[in-house]
Amino acid sequence: MLGGQLWIAIVGVLIGAGAGALTVSAPWRRRPDEGGDDIKNTSFVFSGNLKQTNLLEAVQFLEIGRREGILHVYSGRRKGYLIFSSGQVTDAFYRNQTGREAVFSMLGLEEGDFYFEPKTIRQPRLIAESIMDIAFEWDERRGQGE
Repeated sequence: MLGGQLWIAIVGVLIGAGAGALTVSAPWRRRPDEGGDDIKNTSFVFSGNLKQTNLLEAVQFLEIGRREGILHVYSGRRKGYLIFSSGQVTDAFYRNQTGREAVFSMLGLEEGDFYFEPKTIRQPRLIAESIMDIAFEWDERRGQGE
């Protein structure tokens, strides 16, 4: 089995994260109640810049890791967020938009920063589609000039 830090490095390369584009840190330690070589993630820091890593790549990284928490997105003075549960986007907010429309707006951002806040979220799933379905629809709308 791959160690956690090696796995994160491999995933970072697979999603095309260049030097300085993405910051991932995951300190590891054994849980006291476990024996053997099993290690568990105790914290996770994930941040980046939208000029170097687009939002879709960041979301896919969090999906692969089945993360739970909030991805904060800053573009100028505007702030948005995507809520993740078991790696799936369940809700979003950006500029008085919610749900899919907020995701559409944030996918178009070319400048800004993001960071992930690991957190247990207890709320109903308001976005039923996968992020890839939303991204395909966003790309189609963009191609039609909407």
